[in-house]
This record gives sequence, structure tokens and C-alpha cells, in this order.
Amino acid sequence: MNFLFKSFMLALLFSIVYFSQENNTQNPQDLTSKIHPLGIAPNPQNGYGNGTNQLAQPDDVEYLKDGSILVSDVNNNRLQLYSNVGEFVKSINAEDMHLKGEITPTGLAQDAEGNIYISCEGAGVIVRLNPDLSFDQFIGKFCDIKDTEYYCPENDNCLIKPQGLAVSAKGDVFVIDMEKSFRRGYDGSIRNFGFRKFKKTVENGTTKYVYDRDFATTQEITKVMRKSEGMAINESKGILFIAEEKPLPTEFGNKEKYRYIAAFDLKTGKYQEKLFGVTFKDGKIVSGIFKNSVEGVAVFENLLFGVDEKAGNVKIFDIETGESKGFFGKAAYYYCDDESDCVIEGTNYNEQTIIAGTALPHLKNDWQKSELASPDGIIVTQLSDGKKRLAVVDQWNMRIVIYDLDQILNLID
Repeated sequence: MNFLFKSFMLALLFSIVYFSQENNTQNPQDLTSKIHPLGIAPNPQNGYGNGTNQLAQPDDVEYLKDGSILVSDVNNNRLQLYSNVGEFVKSINAEDMHLKGEITPTGLAQDAEGNIYISCEGAGVIVRLNPDLSFDQFIGKFCDIKDTEYYCPENDNCLIKPQGLAVSAKGDVFVIDMEKSFRRGYDGSIRNFGFRKFKKTVENGTTKYVYDRDFATTQEITKVMRKSEGMAINESKGILFIAEEKPLPTEFGNKEKYRYIAAFDLKTGKYQEKLFGVTFKDGKIVSGIFKNSVEGVAVFENLLFGVDEKAGNVKIFDIETGESKGFFGKAAYYYCDDESDCVIEGTNYNEQTIIAGTALPHLKNDWQKSELASPDGIIVTQLSDGKKRLAVVDQWNMRIVIYDLDQILNLID
């Protein structure tokens, strides 16, 4: 009887795992027609530019506690703050962040106290702002060093082109350096990219950030991943999620280079043997649901959200099972990526013509139908008034699209 029961349970477990793996790549549910955006920021919108109701290649988005929306406005070299309904509040420029020149603000993150963190790729530093968005301090410093020097102890605080950013609730900072050369690790092995953890410390009431060397010597992130930007943290499970944009075919037998989101231990950086968005067979990746590039990543309770840039949508996974819970959004028709030209109704909708103002995709692509052009950053949160929100950067429509997260949660329960 005991043998039969164990056999039954093993068979059941196998079927659940198999079902979850199949669900990752077979017919994920399209929720787009059932999910209705609440609005956009800026509102009103006027396309690419440097006006208060314009953005120029927005990269990331963060909700403040009061429901206002902070955006990294990359090509305008500033942050833009909008109200909860998308009205302009103020700009935060390089000088406000105690920097000069082209700082290229990209990643945004927030800790439990409401402090804001910005990775400034052009300045080679992370800026921490107080909850009122006044300057607090720098984290890390720019260094002009070789890849073989990157992990040397004397360069512990060095950054080159920080971009991907995640911050734990207590304020520990995880950052990905996007400079392309490989890094040599402590043991002489090649690491695939720069990755830093700065640990928050408080001494005599003063907050400081110290390079976490223990994490650096144990973490496997830079060995497993190749090119990443999007990151998210699940505090309760102790997991750091990182999106893989350009995987190596030698990793996981991934000959077709299917994109995925990988799970790592938050304390050590050890790979957790769990990938989201791909299916394995005989220990090798054989299929995947991300069309090409995985950008922003976000976590809410037991759900993982990943932005599929090329498909123009947001995919949702169950963290425990890896099961696909569906997706929403669709690729904008009036848009070309930076590697192609496409003339639609006499107008070329590539990035150059968008920047020049001769193509106005934001007038053509309907945000109310979630027509997304090169979506990038994402944030999911519960505000102080209890409302739940999801916002995604609709990058080349130059806007942030705002959703009622409760509506999404109700559809996938």
C-alpha cells in the first residue's frame, strides 16, 4: 500500500512539473483584451522631446509612496516626476543629483524607507535620493580600468557603466555594469559581465554603502548570465531574479539562445536551478516564450512579471511552479526597431525618424489597447492608500502606461 501511494505521488509530481514546463512555452493565455489601462504619463503626451509633457527614450519607472510616478528620461539626461494621473510635477537634472554633463540615468529602485536609487550609466555612479527626492549620497565610483582589474580588491567600489539596478527593502544595492568587456574573477575564471553588491551599513547614525566582498566571492551570477539589465527581488523567498537578454548557446544547451529570467539566492548569488520562460528536455533548453529581448522584471507576492521587448508585452509567471499565467500587451504596429526600416503609409517609423519628429507613433499606437513599442522598465506596487498599480515603460511611444494591478490579479487567480 505504501509503495503504491509513493508511486502515485511521484507520478502526480511528475505530471505537475511536466504541465508547468509545457505551460511555459505552449499557448500562454492572452489577457490583453481583458485588461484596460488606467492612463498614461505624461498626460497629455506630445511624443519625443524635452518638454514637460515629453520624454526621450524613457528607461525605467518607479512609484513613490504617494502614488506619483518617477521616470528615468534618458536622452533628456533627467528624471521626470508626474502625479498619479500623469500630470507634470517637476524635473530632477544632473545638477540636482550633484553631477555634471551627460549622466544618462537609467535604472530606478526604492527601499522600504522610500529612498530612491538611480544608476547613472554616463557618470559611472549610483545616486541615492531621500524620499523627498533631495540628494543624499553617491554609491560606488567611476573607474577607468581594464576588465582584468575589475574584481581586484583595490577596485572594490569601481563602476564603469552601471545600468541594471535592484535594491532590497533594507537598502542593500545590486547593480549590473553594462560595459561590454568580460571580467576576470578571483579564481582567474572569466565572468560574463560586471556585477556589484553594496551592503548598507549604519554607523553613528550615518548611512554608508560598502562593497560586499563575501557576496562577490560566492555569487554565481556572472558565471551563468551573459548580458542582463532587468532585476527584481522577492524578499520573503530570498530570491534575486535577473533577466537574460543575450544568452550564450553553451549555457544550458541553449542552441537557439532562448531568453529567460533566472533565480538566484539573494544572500549568496548562487543559482537556484530555476529558469522562467523556457522548457527543458534532457537537461537542455528546447523552447521559450520570450520573443527576443527580456527587459524589465518585477515581483508582486507570488508572481513574477517580465517585459518582452520585441513582442511588446508583459509576461506573468507563478514563482513557485514556473507556470505561465498569461501575458498582456501587443507589439505596436507603427514602430521599427533600431536595426530595421519599415515604411508604413509613407512614413518610416524607425528610431531615427521618431527622434527627428518626422514619425509620431504615439499618435498612431493606441495605449488604451496596450499597443507597446519597445517596452522596457516595469514596476508593480501597493500604494499607501491600498491601491495596487502596475506601470510599464512604453519606450518608443514615449510614455508610461498605467494599469490597475487588482484587475490583472483577478484575471489570473
